[in-house]
Amino acid sequence: MYRQVIKPYHLITIVFLCVFAVTFILVADYSFAQRERRGDDSSRARRQQDRNSDDSSRVSRRQGRRDDDSSRVRRQQDRRGDDSSRVSRRQGRRDDDSSRVTRHRSKRRVISPRVTRHGHVVRKLPRGYRRVWHKSKPYFYYSGVFYSPGPSGFVVVRAPIGSVVVSLPVGFRRIWVSGAFYYTYGGTFYRRAPSGFVVVSAPAEVVLEEEAPVIVQPSVAAEGQVSVVASILNVRSGPDLSYPLVYQVHRGYILEIHGQSREWLYVELPNGEFGWVMSEFTYRIQAPGSG
Repeated sequence: MYRQVIKPYHLITIVFLCVFAVTFILVADYSFAQRERRGDDSSRARRQQDRNSDDSSRVSRRQGRRDDDSSRVRRQQDRRGDDSSRVSRRQGRRDDDSSRVTRHRSKRRVISPRVTRHGHVVRKLPRGYRRVWHKSKPYFYYSGVFYSPGPSGFVVVRAPIGSVVVSLPVGFRRIWVSGAFYYTYGGTFYRRAPSGFVVVSAPAEVVLEEEAPVIVQPSVAAEGQVSVVASILNVRSGPDLSYPLVYQVHRGYILEIHGQSREWLYVELPNGEFGWVMSEFTYRIQAPGSG
């Protein structure tokens, strides 16, 4: 039988192959171990990064909560500031109201008779008027009323400040304000001047209230016209001498009759108002064509 003999170079080849196989196995195992170690390190690094990101997100959320709390505190402070400003404004309004009431109470109350309303137009001026010049402009003055020439007659205007009149109307009042005398009638204030009385602005310490005369209405109707024959005829609010004087008219003026009571006539005045005059100081005008 054939017997195989292992030759020396065969043995060397086998040893070499075994050494190569063992080396290959060791190298592969080492490489695998290195990869495992690197994978563990990278996963550990990723987990660390995740933890860091979680921590930063927690910090961000805490910072956001702090910002929310601070903004909430600021809003609360703003609301408190708004509330305090509202309270201050209310207090200021109360102070203004109280000071206004105090000033109103401290002012002097002056009752003024009512005169012809501003803007009223008359076709002719009442008898006895006076011409008044102010700033090169002509005015006409009669019984406390100023007239200015208009396109269809004469318009009642406010008394021009600084104009001077020779005399004051009947029924004026004299008051003492801030160490000086003032004269007032129909809402106009005057001060004494060398040539008469000068129109001035109302004192700040005075509250002016207009007193409208209560005119007694006639119980008996009447019609017609009368002419004034007295030099100055008083017009009263009722058909008796006990009633207060409200106006005056001069001789020659025509009055329209609207009623009567005994010896008194209820007439329309030149300024459009109404009042009572005594018939004995008037002359009745006959209508054209009457017998």
